[in-house]
Amino acid sequence: MVKNIILNADDLGFSLGVNNAILQAHTMGFLSHASLMANTEYFDHAVEKILPVCKDLKIGVHLNLTCGTALFSKNILAENRKLNNTFVSLLFKRKSKKTLHSIEFELEQQIIKIKEKGIEISHIDGHEHIHIIPSINKIVRKLGKKYRIERVREINESFFESWRFNGRTASLANFTKLLLLKFLSILNKNDKQIGFYSMLNTCEINAENLFPFLKQSCSYNTVEVMVHPALAEFDSAAYYETLNPRFVEFFKNPHRKFEFDLCFDKNFTDYKIL
Repeated sequence: MVKNIILNADDLGFSLGVNNAILQAHTMGFLSHASLMANTEYFDHAVEKILPVCKDLKIGVHLNLTCGTALFSKNILAENRKLNNTFVSLLFKRKSKKTLHSIEFELEQQIIKIKEKGIEISHIDGHEHIHIIPSINKIVRKLGKKYRIERVREINESFFESWRFNGRTASLANFTKLLLLKFLSILNKNDKQIGFYSMLNTCEINAENLFPFLKQSCSYNTVEVMVHPALAEFDSAAYYETLNPRFVEFFKNPHRKFEFDLCFDKNFTDYKIL
């Protein structure tokens, strides 16, 4: 049975809707961690308006190569300093020395930007899980060691165990995603200390699946639950016009509000929230 939970919200700094959802989910709910994006439009808002009110919120780096503005000015993965990649394009991109150099410099600049704000970094993960790509994972582990960041998110999710509790609501896309990430994880260093929930319900985490899993699963004492809460009413149409349409669809999806509401579920009182 799971005893400890890390309830982590990804995408802090991505939009006003995300920032305000994380603020409320932490100060009034059970949200304990958030992963901060250093190269997005609302990074400063997160640092100046959200974090001062959320002094107990543990902050990680949400490393980002798929959107936002490149911090490394010579990043060859960006066009006019704008990043517009996908997990798949990064996975299959030829990793020349120049490409790996761009990736390492970009990711390091994102870590440095957060550290320069005086933020203690508790963990590292990746936007759209780019940190699981083996060549990138090696860089992330190297930077984690350099900057003394102890934890890198690992996809420690048993396929068969997850299917038992989450399969009935899993989409084909998330089914495929879990298989791919589990395969790639074999090639990465994995401490296997903290479980993960749940790729099969990515962006669709719900209480009906989550709490039976936590009560009946015994693989890990500690599990990270990844959520993507957002409150769309805080975001403007003008901001959406600056984004790739796939991210606009993400923000407008009603599951963002459902995952926000999950952060207040009283069932979390049965666990130690780390």
